[in-house]
Amino acid sequence: MAVTIKDLLNLEIMQNFKIVAGEKGLNRAVTATEILDFEFMQEGEEYRANSFEGNSLVLSSLLFAKDDPALVLVTIKKLISQNVQVLAYKPVFFKELPAEALAYADERNFPILEFSHDEYFEDIIFSVKNLVERDDIVLQAEALFSDMLLREFSAEEAECAQEKMSSQLRPVRLVLCVKIKEIAGTQISDMIKRAKPDQKLRSKTFIGKLGNRFFVILSQDEENPSRFKAQFDDVLIAYGLIGREMTVGVSAVVPTGENIDKAVRQAFWTEKIAEIEKVPVKYYEKTGIYRLIIPGMHTKSMAAYMEDYLAPLFEEEDKDGELFRTAVEYILAKGDTIETAERLYCHKNTIRYRIGKLQEKLDSESNEKEFYQNLAAAIKIYLLINQD
Repeated sequence: MAVTIKDLLNLEIMQNFKIVAGEKGLNRAVTATEILDFEFMQEGEEYRANSFEGNSLVLSSLLFAKDDPALVLVTIKKLISQNVQVLAYKPVFFKELPAEALAYADERNFPILEFSHDEYFEDIIFSVKNLVERDDIVLQAEALFSDMLLREFSAEEAECAQEKMSSQLRPVRLVLCVKIKEIAGTQISDMIKRAKPDQKLRSKTFIGKLGNRFFVILSQDEENPSRFKAQFDDVLIAYGLIGREMTVGVSAVVPTGENIDKAVRQAFWTEKIAEIEKVPVKYYEKTGIYRLIIPGMHTKSMAAYMEDYLAPLFEEEDKDGELFRTAVEYILAKGDTIETAERLYCHKNTIRYRIGKLQEKLDSESNEKEFYQNLAAAIKIYLLINQD
């Protein structure tokens, strides 16, 4: 993620900014705001050489050029050389910038913005700073979420991770993993940057991302399901998600003193179960046997069991995948051979024959009940790992 000039123009304070040059450069990344005051006056000569940090939005009234318009072009060239990404000026001394300066900016795809007397430098600086900081936090959180899926955090690590996301979260928390249909990770980033949650919502929630999924952390002073539901509805409104088709995985409630990483794993894998079962919302506490599987999904042992158990199905003689597809649908149908037959558009006797072949290949020494349990565990692990 990175905050671009295009993102800045979505800020409330920049709604009325006008692009006067360099429109093709709006995807440039900005990390800071700086002020151009006297640097290009003669007395600012020595200061000028290293006056800007770069990757910045520079604000100016162009006071230094009011008696010498040629300085505007000189200024733009110097700003570009110092890796400034965009110039925004207040038309106090220039109602229009010199044509040669605008032409040069267009040629170099260097955006120049004009803003009115109603926007103050300090307010612009504050708004940009907030957006950049929020973007940095979301970027850090994505790395933390990724790490949480791979291992268990210590109490200290979990507390530090939550503090990085938000120091204002209440003690009782709930984590939701949300996947919006037909939306890419970059679009999620844009939604987070453009959202305008009020202070009350920000103080009790954190919204981050991992790949093409949102992570939503809700918090309250005490466990109250209806309040969590109302909070999530507020998040959907603030982030423009109302009416979108989605699947949601909901963790167990995280009480005071317990690690947040456990709930992140619960929400992530529960969302995948929702996709597998084709339901819009799934609660971790109602995932059945998956509750035995999910706590170990970050370990190598789960994948190893699945690979060892199902290995015979990937041998050459089953290269068309007929037995494997039957195994998957049989487990999704909860062991119902009639429903499995309907799913695969074949006769129930064909399904019974294939299940017999499956047991012969995979688990010949077990009884029917044991075979189903072993197969169910392996298939469920396979589906979780391979669900996008």
